[in-house]
Amino acid sequence: MEHRLFRRRSISISFRVYDAETGKFIGRIGDISKGGLLVYGPSRMLTGQLYRLRIDLPDDHGKARSVVLPAKAMWSGYDSNPEFCSTGFRLFELDRPENEAALKSMLSRFTVGFDDEDGEN
Repeated sequence: MEHRLFRRRSISISFRVYDAETGKFIGRIGDISKGGLLVYGPSRMLTGQLYRLRIDLPDDHGKARSVVLPAKAMWSGYDSNPEFCSTGFRLFELDRPENEAALKSMLSRFTVGFDDEDGEN
């Protein structure tokens, strides 16, 4: 049985994800949790590799902004659709206010589910 710290939540908008260092398109967010992301993209990512993921999303007023979240590729492989690869990223530095705020914004504004599903009160 698979054990997760946080429940995965479906995301309502398929945000594009880039490598912040190279600008290379990595893929689109498939789901998100309080600790990580599932990203579907054109190629496999190096597992164990640390990345700085840039995600472009609208702020509260609809203006585009980018957030950069440090993440580690925990696993990566071909999806059931062989044209895509899926990669599970664990997010880091969530104690930094800007990273915590970005993740909370994505979870509250763009996902399906409730905060109490993760066992927090």
